[in-house]
Amino acid sequence: MPHARIDMHRALQPKMADISAAILRGMVTGFEMPEDDLFQIFRLHEPGELVYSPTFPNQQRDDIIFIELVAQNVYNDEQKQRTMAAIVDEVSALGIKRDNLLLVHVEVHGAAWYAPEPV
Repeated sequence: MPHARIDMHRALQPKMADISAAILRGMVTGFEMPEDDLFQIFRLHEPGELVYSPTFPNQQRDDIIFIELVAQNVYNDEQKQRTMAAIVDEVSALGIKRDNLLLVHVEVHGAAWYAPEPV
C-alpha cells in the first residue's frame, strides 16, 4: 500500500487530478500494484514556500514538484527506479517539464505501517 506525498505550487491546482492519475499510473506500472491502491496527499504552496536549486544536479528548473513515495521495504532498487522513471514519463506527458520533478522513495518497515482491519 504505497502512497505519495506531492508538494507543488498552487498555480498547478487545475492539473492536480491529472497529476494524481499520472502518479498512480507510474506506480501501477513500476511497482506492479493494483490500480485501486490509491493513497495520495497533495500540499499546495504559494510562491516562495518551495525552496529549491534551479540547476542541481544538472537540471534547468523553472518550478518544482516534490513527489515522495512512501512504501514498505519490499521493493528492490530496480523496481524503485522503474517506478520513479514511469512517474516522470507520465507526469511529463501532461506538459510538465521533466526537470521540474524531484522524486524520492522512503521505506518503512512492516511494524511501522498500519491499516485497521475492517469491522
